[in-house]
Amino acid sequence: MYAAPVVSGERLKRYIYHKICSELPEGPFCIVYMHSTVQKEDNSPGVTILRWIYEELPPEIKDRLQVIYFIHPGLRSRLVFATLGRFFLSGGLYWKIKYISRLQYLWEDIKKGEVEIPEFVQNHDDVLEHRPLTDYGIEPDPLHLTEVPNTAYSLGRYEERLTSSEFMS
Repeated sequence: MYAAPVVSGERLKRYIYHKICSELPEGPFCIVYMHSTVQKEDNSPGVTILRWIYEELPPEIKDRLQVIYFIHPGLRSRLVFATLGRFFLSGGLYWKIKYISRLQYLWEDIKKGEVEIPEFVQNHDDVLEHRPLTDYGIEPDPLHLTEVPNTAYSLGRYEERLTSSEFMS
């Protein structure tokens, strides 16, 4: 996978058109967009490019597109789409976006195995499983101290006093 700044909007549009027009069978389809590990503008095509690509699609393809699954959206992405998306995206596209915070929720709509999930997306999903508050933009452990293995801490010279029987009574 390439970072979005490396791939121009025009090239992305040609790639999507090629995939949709030449490789998809007739009938309804969906798009799965994996936003995992995206940091700020890196790897993110942006709302305006997505709108431009969607608006250029032939009407029959727009009708066949049922839903766009947005995997691992960050708080920033959700806010941008919730606020600016209504203005910059057509109603047809805006209401087709479905946020999926964990892969387990994707399997409620799509059979497991029908979509190839890259390893880095699965790894990111595993990390998020252990930090559920990140779905809401809260990083409870920014230093990731909970990932440090537990060790037996010594209390030094006070250890003997704390375990002596005189404190137990």
